[in-house]
Amino acid sequence: MLTCYNFRMTEQLIYLKKDHHIAWLTLNRPDRKNALNIDMWQAIPALVKEAEHDPDIKILILRSEVPNIFCAGADISEFDLFINDAEARDQNRLAIRAACGAIEGFTKPTIAMIAGACIGGGCILALSCDLRFGDEKSCYGITPAKLGLVYGLSDTRRLLDQVGPSATRDILFSARIIGADKALKMGLVNEIYPVATLEQQVKDYTVLLLNNSPHSLREIKKSINRIQTGVRDDDGQSEGVFLAAFDGPDHKEGVAAFLNKRKPDY
Repeated sequence: MLTCYNFRMTEQLIYLKKDHHIAWLTLNRPDRKNALNIDMWQAIPALVKEAEHDPDIKILILRSEVPNIFCAGADISEFDLFINDAEARDQNRLAIRAACGAIEGFTKPTIAMIAGACIGGGCILALSCDLRFGDEKSCYGITPAKLGLVYGLSDTRRLLDQVGPSATRDILFSARIIGADKALKMGLVNEIYPVATLEQQVKDYTVLLLNNSPHSLREIKKSINRIQTGVRDDDGQSEGVFLAAFDGPDHKEGVAAFLNKRKPDY
């Protein structure tokens, strides 16, 4: 079953579409190559919240409706406004932070499915996801240094978490465009697939996740986030989560399915 959260999808610059247990968060601005304006940034938290609160949704996938382009970056046409209007500039800053925070804070797995160019704001959004899968024609760039701007600390942290400090310096200092193979070697993306098979490969991967315990996936996300914020050893919180899982319904269902040689029903 396919459900549209936003009624007139094709007229929305960004919309959410539900397909069984997957929510597709979709960029849809073909005339500007999905360049992100402030309205698009501001729309993201509410859409993510809808997916978060839908008990049927187990995975969120960020993608583009526009063929061969994921996102060209920020909407440069707004930059004159931001230069001359400090209030608008700050509203844009807050909108970007809220959008990325909403995706990063989503409690279920998130995947960026990247077809074509993923530049600037597109990389910001993709790095807010748990996983990134691109096609062979995808390319990546974070280019504020070309415009005399500075990449945000939270955004820099997300990049550094994926590729390490040396590659982060390279990407930000050079502001160069990186091809798919280089992005894979750097760790910027998890996998690169042929153009024609990207969507199916992503769907096949989601099957792996959907066959696993939602409780386990949520707690794995929490553990990784805690480690990335500096927690290095087990404490009362982590040990409590470990022990409580044995009494949880997902563990009981998983064991029952294993013993009866069937797929678990999560």
